[in-house]
Amino acid sequence: MEVLVIGNNTVDIVFSTREALVTDGKVQADGLRFFGGGQGANVAAMLGALGVTTRYFGVFGGGDFGRLAKSSLVEAGVRVDGSLTVEDCPQHTAAIVVDTTHGTRSLVMHKDARLRMDGVAVEAAPMEACGLVYLDGHEPAFSLALARHARARGLPVLADAEVADEARPLLPHLTSLVAPGKVLRELTGERELASAARALLAGGLRVVVGTLGAEGCEGWTSDGEHHRVLAESCEVVDTTGAGDAFHAGYIAAVLAGQGFGEALRFATKVAAVKCGVPGPRAGADRLALLGTALGASGGASSSLL
Repeated sequence: MEVLVIGNNTVDIVFSTREALVTDGKVQADGLRFFGGGQGANVAAMLGALGVTTRYFGVFGGGDFGRLAKSSLVEAGVRVDGSLTVEDCPQHTAAIVVDTTHGTRSLVMHKDARLRMDGVAVEAAPMEACGLVYLDGHEPAFSLALARHARARGLPVLADAEVADEARPLLPHLTSLVAPGKVLRELTGERELASAARALLAGGLRVVVGTLGAEGCEGWTSDGEHHRVLAESCEVVDTTGAGDAFHAGYIAAVLAGQGFGEALRFATKVAAVKCGVPGPRAGADRLALLGTALGASGGASSSLL
């Protein structure tokens, strides 16, 4: 089964410091590194490193940064053929300042309007081998059209969400939603996470998972399963991409035939591995080991995607 990933791809310019940014002040960086990043691209790259057959579809900018964004996916084993490139347009870029003392970050980004997918026809998406569509919560217009198209073909659609108002139109066309607990509460107007999850399941979702940062995650299924999983202990170096790592881990575990609780625990493990290294993605070598250890215990449960 091939996972088709739609969403942001960026180049992340990461400054490492031992102090937080201050208004109208200067901070000396201890290190400077360049990474392929972006929420959707992070998920795709980490799925590829975990051994999942993955394809990314999006729009890249030109120049060295555009080539870096694309090659970072190809090196992880992700197919990018079919994606678009705007050669005369700067690559979507993020500047990230990581306070290594506390593991926190500050971020500023720029995305040229020519890199948006609003005008891309849904028929352009390479879905010939697709078994699951993953949406990172960005590109709302294209994502909505693709979600409708995928569901009409009987395919599961799993999404993240960062902004409730942008995610709300997607809900009738999703099978699973894995998003920050705060966003789940905003989507439903419910104060309690459990009540928000029940409301979303009643609306037709099969799976609802609220990610809770350092507190772990909590998930519910339409079959009545409920699990609360604590975060894995780790030395936090950089939290950038931790949520993306969680999504990749969850998908990989379900595709390997793991049950709901096991998939959530594996997802927290992948997120912890990510938090232990700089940049937006966990190391490919470590993910490959996790993917090998995950193995396969049967076919994926359609009720968990």
